[in-house]
Amino acid sequence: MCMLNSITTLFNQLFQKRQLLLRQNGEVGMITLSSWLQLTAVISLVALIVWLIIVSKAFFAQKNVITTLNVANEAQQYQWLQEKKQLQQQLQAQQQKLSDLTEKQLALQSLIEALPPARDDNNINTEQEESAPQASFQVKSQHVHQLQEQLISALNHTIESRTLSINKLLDEAGVVFRSNDTLAQGGPYHSLVLEQLPTHYINTIDKLVELSELEQLIHHLPSEMPVAKDDYYISSPFGFRKDPMTGRRAFHKGVDLAGWHKTAIVAPAAGTVLRAGTNGGYGKFIEIQHKNGITTRFGHLHTIKVTKGQAVKKSDTIALMGSTGRSTSTHLHYEVLQNNKQINPVKLAKVINRVQ
Repeated sequence: MCMLNSITTLFNQLFQKRQLLLRQNGEVGMITLSSWLQLTAVISLVALIVWLIIVSKAFFAQKNVITTLNVANEAQQYQWLQEKKQLQQQLQAQQQKLSDLTEKQLALQSLIEALPPARDDNNINTEQEESAPQASFQVKSQHVHQLQEQLISALNHTIESRTLSINKLLDEAGVVFRSNDTLAQGGPYHSLVLEQLPTHYINTIDKLVELSELEQLIHHLPSEMPVAKDDYYISSPFGFRKDPMTGRRAFHKGVDLAGWHKTAIVAPAAGTVLRAGTNGGYGKFIEIQHKNGITTRFGHLHTIKVTKGQAVKKSDTIALMGSTGRSTSTHLHYEVLQNNKQINPVKLAKVINRVQ
């Protein structure tokens, strides 16, 4: 009871009745503020302040949450962008790898198709086993790369072996290879894009070009004797012999093919007639220019069927066998030269047939 009295006394002291005088237009008015009205006003003010504090704290707390969420969102977005960039880089690398593998495969296929028919295919395996479907791109591409390396190695070995074999046989026959002869070729120009091919691929392509030139040379050399097989016999071989006129030792620069009078004589390879007429001890004589500096000569002819400057194809009849000039009986004196150096015609024909 005492406490209640104390509270009542304090209340009356703090919230005494107050009167407000208001003057307007010369008139004075009065407003009485009761104790309870003052208390209500104070309580309302305090409540407003407390509400403002709570709302402010909630606002700033929410702002902090939003800021935190924005930072997290930006970090997540940055991470996504980085992952996207990495994926794009991986995809680009895979596409480049695929492009390189495709370019190599096309080059390999071209090399295989360009190999001459006489090649040995036993060492070349063009089948590529497929890796397991679940294998990664890296594993698959590595597998394809290994297969391609094995294939290019086999191709390179085949090309080198074939080239070495041809060169060895040509050396045996005494023929020197020249790569500057122009053969019948043509067509639109398509430059070869080599940027994506490794050096050993380009080296193999260069070796294949050399082999192709060798193969074409073989096809343009005198690969057959100028008289049908059953229409002659060799009466005097190439090299040292006893001269039929003097009986002394001499060097025979060609080979004598004896046969029936007026036996047909054909061009052993395509070429152009350099000379056609009488030539001293050769009697009636023909000389033909072929590819790679090769020339053929035909002596002691009965009849000449070509003229100087005429182009002849392989197996075209160019003359008939006779015994004109320095001759003891009907036969053909046949010579083969390269750059004015004598070559054994029989040996050359055998070598070319072995190569082909």
